[in-house]
Amino acid sequence: MLSFVSGALTGAGFGVVLYKVGATRYSRVMGMVTLRDTKVMKFAFTAIAVASLCYGLAATTGLATSLHLVPRTMPFLGWAHVLGGVLFGVAMGVSGLCPGTCVAKFGGRGGATKWQTPAAIAGLFAGVLAYDVLKAPLTDAGIIAVNQKALTVPGVLGLPYGAVALLFGAVMLAVTFAADRVMPEHSFAPARAKVSALDWLRGEWSWAAAGTVGGLLVVLATAQSGYLGFSGAVLALTGWIAHAVGMPLEVVPTITDDIIWRAALIVGVLPGGMLAAALSLQSKAAVESPLPKVFQPRIVTKSFFSAGAMSLGAMIGGGCTTGAFISAWPTLSIGSFCMGGTFFAVSMLTGNGRIYLSKTLDLATAQAEGDRVYD
Repeated sequence: MLSFVSGALTGAGFGVVLYKVGATRYSRVMGMVTLRDTKVMKFAFTAIAVASLCYGLAATTGLATSLHLVPRTMPFLGWAHVLGGVLFGVAMGVSGLCPGTCVAKFGGRGGATKWQTPAAIAGLFAGVLAYDVLKAPLTDAGIIAVNQKALTVPGVLGLPYGAVALLFGAVMLAVTFAADRVMPEHSFAPARAKVSALDWLRGEWSWAAAGTVGGLLVVLATAQSGYLGFSGAVLALTGWIAHAVGMPLEVVPTITDDIIWRAALIVGVLPGGMLAAALSLQSKAAVESPLPKVFQPRIVTKSFFSAGAMSLGAMIGGGCTTGAFISAWPTLSIGSFCMGGTFFAVSMLTGNGRIYLSKTLDLATAQAEGDRVYD
Protein backbone atom coordinates (compact mmCIF):
# COMPACT_ATOMS: atom_id res chain seq x y z
CA MET A 1 0.00 0.00 0.00
CA LEU A 2 2.81 2.41 0.86
CA SER A 3 4.51 1.70 -2.49
CA PHE A 4 1.31 2.51 -4.35
CA VAL A 5 0.65 5.73 -2.45
CA SER A 6 4.19 7.08 -2.82
CA GLY A 7 4.29 6.18 -6.51
CA ALA A 8 0.89 7.74 -7.15
CA LEU A 9 1.85 10.97 -5.37
CA THR A 10 5.06 11.20 -7.41
CA GLY A 11 3.13 10.59 -10.62
CA ALA A 12 0.51 13.16 -9.64
CA GLY A 13 3.22 15.74 -9.04
CA PHE A 14 4.66 15.17 -12.49
CA GLY A 15 1.17 15.19 -14.00
CA VAL A 16 0.66 18.67 -12.55
CA VAL A 17 3.99 19.81 -14.00
CA LEU A 18 3.21 18.42 -17.47
CA TYR A 19 -0.11 20.23 -17.55
CA LYS A 20 1.15 23.49 -16.06
CA VAL A 21 4.11 23.83 -18.44
CA GLY A 22 1.85 23.20 -21.43
CA ALA A 23 3.35 19.83 -22.39
CA THR A 24 -0.19 18.48 -22.87
CA ARG A 25 -0.75 20.97 -25.69
CA TYR A 26 -0.46 19.39 -29.14
CA SER A 27 0.95 22.65 -30.48
CA ARG A 28 3.64 22.82 -27.75
CA VAL A 29 4.92 19.32 -28.53
CA MET A 30 4.80 19.86 -32.28
CA GLY A 31 6.48 23.21 -31.74
CA MET A 32 9.29 21.42 -29.91
CA VAL A 33 9.90 18.82 -32.61
CA THR A 34 9.86 21.50 -35.33
CA LEU A 35 11.88 23.98 -33.21
CA ARG A 36 9.16 26.62 -33.62
CA ASP A 37 8.11 26.66 -29.96
CA THR A 38 10.92 25.68 -27.61
CA LYS A 39 9.16 25.93 -24.23
CA VAL A 40 8.75 22.17 -23.65
CA MET A 41 12.30 21.55 -24.83
CA LYS A 42 13.64 24.11 -22.35
CA PHE A 43 11.52 22.56 -19.61
CA ALA A 44 12.99 19.12 -20.33
CA PHE A 45 16.57 20.44 -20.53
CA THR A 46 16.12 22.26 -17.21
CA ALA A 47 14.77 19.13 -15.53
CA ILE A 48 17.73 17.13 -16.83
CA ALA A 49 20.14 19.80 -15.59
CA VAL A 50 18.58 19.95 -12.11
CA ALA A 51 18.60 16.16 -11.73
CA SER A 52 22.20 15.95 -13.02
CA LEU A 53 23.39 18.60 -10.57
CA CYS A 54 21.63 16.89 -7.65
CA TYR A 55 23.08 13.48 -8.51
CA GLY A 56 26.50 15.02 -9.13
CA LEU A 57 26.53 16.86 -5.80
CA ALA A 58 25.43 13.73 -3.94
CA ALA A 59 28.15 11.66 -5.62
CA THR A 60 31.00 14.13 -5.16
CA THR A 61 30.15 14.71 -1.49
CA GLY A 62 29.92 10.99 -0.78
CA LEU A 63 26.25 11.22 0.23
CA ALA A 64 24.72 9.39 -2.73
CA THR A 65 24.35 6.05 -0.94
CA SER A 66 23.09 7.43 2.37
CA LEU A 67 20.56 9.68 0.58
CA HIS A 68 19.54 6.85 -1.78
CA LEU A 69 20.55 9.01 -4.73
CA VAL A 70 22.42 6.41 -6.75
CA PRO A 71 20.33 6.50 -9.95
CA ARG A 72 19.40 3.46 -11.98
CA THR A 73 21.27 3.25 -15.26
CA MET A 74 19.39 2.34 -18.41
CA PRO A 75 21.08 -0.68 -20.07
CA PHE A 76 22.45 -0.59 -23.58
CA LEU A 77 20.06 -2.54 -25.83
CA GLY A 78 21.93 -2.40 -29.14
CA TRP A 79 19.85 -2.04 -32.30
CA ALA A 80 16.70 -2.00 -30.18
CA HIS A 81 17.39 1.67 -29.48
CA VAL A 82 17.26 2.39 -33.21
CA LEU A 83 14.11 0.38 -33.94
CA GLY A 84 12.35 1.58 -30.81
CA GLY A 85 13.48 5.15 -31.35
CA VAL A 86 12.19 5.20 -34.93
CA LEU A 87 8.78 3.84 -33.91
CA PHE A 88 8.52 6.25 -31.01
CA GLY A 89 9.78 9.24 -33.00
CA VAL A 90 7.40 8.77 -35.93
CA ALA A 91 4.47 8.30 -33.55
CA MET A 92 5.33 11.40 -31.53
CA GLY A 93 5.87 13.46 -34.68
CA VAL A 94 2.42 12.42 -35.92
CA SER A 95 0.39 12.59 -32.70
CA GLY A 96 2.15 15.23 -30.61
CA LEU A 97 1.79 12.94 -27.62
CA CYS A 98 3.95 10.85 -25.30
CA PRO A 99 2.85 8.36 -22.61
CA GLY A 100 2.77 10.79 -19.68
CA THR A 101 1.10 13.63 -21.57
CA CYS A 102 -1.65 11.27 -22.83
CA VAL A 103 -2.82 10.66 -19.28
CA ALA A 104 -2.24 14.22 -18.02
CA LYS A 105 -4.17 15.57 -20.99
CA PHE A 106 -7.04 13.17 -20.31
CA GLY A 107 -7.10 14.23 -16.66
CA GLY A 108 -7.19 17.87 -17.71
CA ARG A 109 -9.92 17.17 -20.28
CA GLY A 110 -7.73 18.75 -22.96
CA GLY A 111 -8.06 18.54 -26.70
CA ALA A 112 -10.88 19.46 -29.07
CA THR A 113 -11.69 15.90 -30.12
CA LYS A 114 -13.94 13.67 -28.05
CA TRP A 115 -12.43 10.28 -27.12
CA GLN A 116 -9.01 11.19 -28.51
CA THR A 117 -7.07 10.81 -25.27
CA PRO A 118 -8.95 7.68 -24.06
CA ALA A 119 -8.13 6.12 -27.43
CA ALA A 120 -4.48 7.07 -27.01
CA ILE A 121 -4.39 5.54 -23.51
CA ALA A 122 -5.93 2.34 -24.89
CA GLY A 123 -3.20 2.39 -27.54
CA LEU A 124 -0.52 2.56 -24.85
CA PHE A 125 -1.82 -0.66 -23.31
CA ALA A 126 -2.11 -2.27 -26.75
CA GLY A 127 1.55 -1.46 -27.41
CA VAL A 128 2.56 -3.27 -24.21
CA LEU A 129 0.58 -6.35 -25.23
CA ALA A 130 2.22 -6.28 -28.66
CA TYR A 131 5.63 -6.08 -27.00
CA ASP A 132 4.83 -9.11 -24.85
CA VAL A 133 4.35 -11.07 -28.08
CA LEU A 134 7.27 -9.59 -30.01
CA LYS A 135 10.02 -9.43 -27.39
CA ALA A 136 11.18 -13.04 -27.79
CA PRO A 137 11.33 -12.90 -31.63
CA LEU A 138 13.17 -9.58 -31.51
CA THR A 139 15.65 -10.98 -29.01
CA ASP A 140 16.16 -14.14 -31.10
CA ALA A 141 16.77 -11.95 -34.16
CA GLY A 142 19.50 -10.08 -32.28
CA ILE A 143 17.67 -6.74 -32.31
CA ILE A 144 17.28 -6.64 -28.54
CA ALA A 145 20.66 -7.34 -26.95
CA VAL A 146 20.85 -10.39 -24.71
CA ASN A 147 23.92 -9.38 -22.71
CA GLN A 148 22.71 -5.97 -21.61
CA LYS A 149 25.26 -3.79 -19.86
CA ALA A 150 24.68 -0.53 -18.00
CA LEU A 151 27.15 1.49 -20.05
CA THR A 152 27.73 5.12 -19.06
CA VAL A 153 29.87 7.89 -20.50
CA PRO A 154 32.04 8.31 -17.38
CA GLY A 155 32.34 4.53 -17.03
CA VAL A 156 33.65 4.14 -20.58
CA LEU A 157 36.03 7.10 -20.18
CA GLY A 158 37.18 6.05 -16.72
CA LEU A 159 36.04 9.30 -15.10
CA PRO A 160 34.18 9.86 -11.81
CA TYR A 161 30.42 9.99 -12.31
CA GLY A 162 29.88 12.92 -9.93
CA ALA A 163 32.24 15.29 -11.70
CA VAL A 164 30.89 14.44 -15.16
CA ALA A 165 27.29 14.77 -13.93
CA LEU A 166 28.01 18.24 -12.55
CA LEU A 167 29.65 19.29 -15.82
CA PHE A 168 26.78 17.83 -17.85
CA GLY A 169 24.21 19.64 -15.71
CA ALA A 170 26.03 22.94 -16.15
CA VAL A 171 26.25 22.42 -19.93
CA MET A 172 22.53 21.61 -20.13
CA LEU A 173 21.71 24.81 -18.24
CA ALA A 174 23.95 26.84 -20.55
CA VAL A 175 22.31 25.32 -23.63
CA THR A 176 18.85 26.00 -22.19
CA PHE A 177 19.53 29.68 -21.49
CA ALA A 178 21.16 30.07 -24.91
CA ALA A 179 18.12 28.50 -26.56
CA ASP A 180 15.86 30.87 -24.64
CA ARG A 181 17.71 33.83 -26.11
CA VAL A 182 17.72 32.76 -29.74
CA MET A 183 14.79 30.38 -30.25
CA PRO A 184 11.09 31.29 -30.21
CA GLU A 185 8.50 30.44 -27.57
CA HIS A 186 4.79 30.87 -28.24
CA SER A 187 2.82 32.92 -25.73
CA PHE A 188 -0.80 32.23 -24.70
CA ALA A 189 -2.56 35.22 -23.12
CA PRO A 190 -4.30 34.39 -19.81
CA ALA A 191 -7.95 35.22 -19.20
CA ARG A 192 -6.87 38.01 -16.87
CA ALA A 193 -3.63 39.73 -16.01
CA LYS A 194 -1.43 37.79 -13.58
CA VAL A 195 -0.92 40.15 -10.64
CA SER A 196 -0.74 38.12 -7.43
CA ALA A 197 1.44 35.14 -6.63
CA LEU A 198 -1.69 33.00 -6.80
CA ASP A 199 -2.37 34.24 -10.34
CA TRP A 200 1.12 33.24 -11.40
CA LEU A 201 0.68 29.83 -9.76
CA ARG A 202 -2.65 29.31 -11.51
CA GLY A 203 -1.33 30.43 -14.89
CA GLU A 204 0.84 28.39 -17.26
CA TRP A 205 4.21 27.94 -15.58
CA SER A 206 7.51 29.08 -17.04
CA TRP A 207 9.90 26.48 -18.39
CA ALA A 208 12.38 27.30 -15.62
CA ALA A 209 9.93 26.79 -12.74
CA ALA A 210 8.39 23.66 -14.22
CA GLY A 211 11.79 22.23 -15.15
CA THR A 212 13.12 22.75 -11.64
CA VAL A 213 10.13 21.00 -10.07
CA GLY A 214 10.31 18.22 -12.67
CA GLY A 215 14.01 17.62 -12.04
CA LEU A 216 13.44 17.47 -8.29
CA LEU A 217 10.64 14.93 -8.80
CA VAL A 218 13.05 12.76 -10.81
CA VAL A 219 15.50 12.90 -7.89
CA LEU A 220 12.68 12.24 -5.39
CA ALA A 221 11.74 9.12 -7.34
CA THR A 222 15.33 7.90 -7.05
CA ALA A 223 15.31 8.60 -3.30
CA GLN A 224 12.30 6.26 -3.10
CA SER A 225 14.35 3.57 -4.90
CA GLY A 226 12.10 4.14 -7.91
CA TYR A 227 12.52 5.38 -11.47
CA LEU A 228 10.35 8.06 -13.04
CA GLY A 229 9.44 6.72 -16.46
CA PHE A 230 5.92 6.52 -17.81
CA SER A 231 6.31 3.89 -20.52
CA GLY A 232 7.72 1.57 -17.85
CA ALA A 233 4.79 2.60 -15.65
CA VAL A 234 2.31 1.58 -18.35
CA LEU A 235 4.16 -1.75 -18.65
CA ALA A 236 3.97 -2.26 -14.88
CA LEU A 237 0.28 -1.36 -14.72
CA THR A 238 -0.56 -3.64 -17.64
CA GLY A 239 1.36 -6.49 -16.00
CA TRP A 240 -0.35 -5.88 -12.66
CA ILE A 241 -3.80 -5.96 -14.29
CA ALA A 242 -2.88 -9.09 -16.25
CA HIS A 243 -1.84 -10.85 -13.03
CA ALA A 244 -5.07 -9.74 -11.33
CA VAL A 245 -7.20 -11.38 -14.04
CA GLY A 246 -5.09 -14.55 -14.05
CA MET A 247 -3.32 -13.94 -17.38
CA PRO A 248 0.24 -12.87 -16.44
CA LEU A 249 2.54 -11.43 -19.10
CA GLU A 250 5.97 -12.86 -19.82
CA VAL A 251 7.47 -9.37 -19.65
CA VAL A 252 6.10 -8.88 -16.10
CA PRO A 253 6.58 -12.33 -14.51
CA THR A 254 6.05 -11.25 -10.88
CA ILE A 255 4.41 -8.37 -9.04
CA THR A 256 6.83 -6.72 -6.61
CA ASP A 257 6.76 -3.48 -4.63
CA ASP A 258 8.78 -1.89 -7.42
CA ILE A 259 6.19 -2.94 -10.01
CA ILE A 260 3.39 -1.56 -7.82
CA TRP A 261 5.27 1.74 -7.33
CA ARG A 262 5.84 2.12 -11.06
CA ALA A 263 2.25 1.19 -11.92
CA ALA A 264 1.06 3.81 -9.46
CA LEU A 265 3.10 6.47 -11.28
CA ILE A 266 0.85 6.43 -14.34
CA VAL A 267 -2.27 6.11 -12.20
CA GLY A 268 -1.26 9.24 -10.29
CA VAL A 269 -0.79 11.32 -13.44
CA LEU A 270 -4.56 11.29 -14.04
CA PRO A 271 -5.61 13.09 -10.82
CA GLY A 272 -2.52 15.29 -11.19
CA GLY A 273 -3.79 16.53 -14.55
CA MET A 274 -7.32 16.91 -13.17
CA LEU A 275 -6.10 18.96 -10.20
CA ALA A 276 -3.91 21.18 -12.37
CA ALA A 277 -6.75 21.86 -14.81
CA ALA A 278 -9.27 22.56 -12.03
CA LEU A 279 -7.02 25.16 -10.42
CA SER A 280 -5.63 26.74 -13.58
CA LEU A 281 -6.27 30.20 -14.95
CA GLN A 282 -7.57 29.61 -18.46
CA SER A 283 -6.38 31.35 -21.57
CA LYS A 284 -8.18 34.45 -22.80
CA ALA A 285 -9.18 32.74 -26.05
CA ALA A 286 -10.61 29.72 -24.20
CA VAL A 287 -12.90 32.04 -22.22
CA GLU A 288 -13.91 34.40 -25.05
CA SER A 289 -14.22 31.92 -27.92
CA PRO A 290 -14.09 28.34 -26.59
CA LEU A 291 -13.69 25.54 -29.12
CA PRO A 292 -16.42 22.90 -28.69
CA LYS A 293 -15.40 19.26 -28.53
CA VAL A 294 -16.43 17.17 -31.53
CA PHE A 295 -16.00 13.51 -32.38
CA GLN A 296 -13.60 12.97 -35.28
CA PRO A 297 -13.13 9.25 -36.02
CA ARG A 298 -9.99 9.82 -38.08
CA ILE A 299 -8.20 11.63 -35.25
CA VAL A 300 -9.38 9.10 -32.65
CA THR A 301 -8.12 6.22 -34.80
CA LYS A 302 -4.83 8.00 -35.46
CA SER A 303 -4.36 8.58 -31.74
CA PHE A 304 -4.92 4.92 -30.91
CA PHE A 305 -2.45 3.58 -33.47
CA SER A 306 0.11 6.34 -32.86
CA ALA A 307 0.05 5.69 -29.12
CA GLY A 308 0.30 1.96 -29.76
CA ALA A 309 3.36 2.40 -31.96
CA MET A 310 4.81 4.86 -29.43
CA SER A 311 4.31 2.41 -26.57
CA LEU A 312 5.77 -0.48 -28.54
CA GLY A 313 8.75 1.66 -29.53
CA ALA A 314 9.32 2.68 -25.92
CA MET A 315 9.19 -0.96 -24.81
CA ILE A 316 11.68 -2.04 -27.48
CA GLY A 317 14.02 0.93 -27.14
CA GLY A 318 13.98 1.19 -23.37
CA GLY A 319 11.91 4.25 -22.51
CA CYS A 320 9.97 7.37 -23.46
CA THR A 321 10.50 11.12 -23.24
CA THR A 322 10.47 10.89 -19.45
CA GLY A 323 12.11 7.51 -18.87
CA ALA A 324 14.76 7.55 -21.62
CA PHE A 325 15.33 11.30 -21.69
CA ILE A 326 14.43 13.44 -18.66
CA SER A 327 15.17 10.74 -16.07
CA ALA A 328 17.87 8.83 -17.95
CA TRP A 329 20.15 11.49 -19.41
CA PRO A 330 21.25 12.65 -15.94
CA THR A 331 22.57 9.11 -15.37
CA LEU A 332 24.83 9.59 -18.43
CA SER A 333 23.63 6.24 -19.80
CA ILE A 334 24.84 5.55 -23.33
CA GLY A 335 21.66 3.59 -24.01
CA SER A 336 19.53 6.60 -23.10
CA PHE A 337 21.55 8.90 -25.36
CA CYS A 338 21.05 6.43 -28.22
CA MET A 339 17.31 6.06 -27.61
CA GLY A 340 16.60 9.72 -26.88
CA GLY A 341 18.77 10.94 -29.72
CA THR A 342 17.07 8.58 -32.18
CA PHE A 343 13.48 9.38 -31.32
CA PHE A 344 14.05 13.12 -31.21
CA ALA A 345 15.84 13.12 -34.58
CA VAL A 346 13.06 11.02 -36.13
CA SER A 347 10.28 13.10 -34.55
CA MET A 348 11.90 16.27 -35.91
CA LEU A 349 12.12 14.79 -39.38
CA THR A 350 8.50 13.65 -39.15
CA GLY A 351 7.19 16.96 -37.81
CA ASN A 352 9.03 19.09 -40.36
CA GLY A 353 8.07 16.64 -43.10
CA ARG A 354 4.44 17.23 -42.19
CA ILE A 355 4.97 20.98 -42.63
CA TYR A 356 6.99 21.03 -45.84
CA LEU A 357 6.20 17.78 -47.64
CA SER A 358 2.77 16.42 -46.76
CA LYS A 359 1.36 19.83 -45.69
CA THR A 360 -0.59 18.09 -42.89
CA LEU A 361 0.67 20.36 -40.12
CA ASP A 362 -0.12 24.07 -39.87
CA LEU A 363 1.44 25.01 -36.54
CA ALA A 364 -0.08 28.50 -36.43
CA THR A 365 -3.57 27.03 -36.80
CA ALA A 366 -2.79 24.36 -34.22
CA GLN A 367 -1.63 27.03 -31.76
CA ALA A 368 -4.79 29.07 -32.29
CA GLU A 369 -7.00 26.02 -31.79
CA GLY A 370 -5.00 24.90 -28.75
CA ASP A 371 -5.38 28.36 -27.24
CA ARG A 372 -9.17 28.21 -27.60
CA VAL A 373 -9.50 24.71 -26.14
CA TYR A 374 -6.68 25.20 -23.60
CA ASP A 375 -5.33 21.72 -24.08
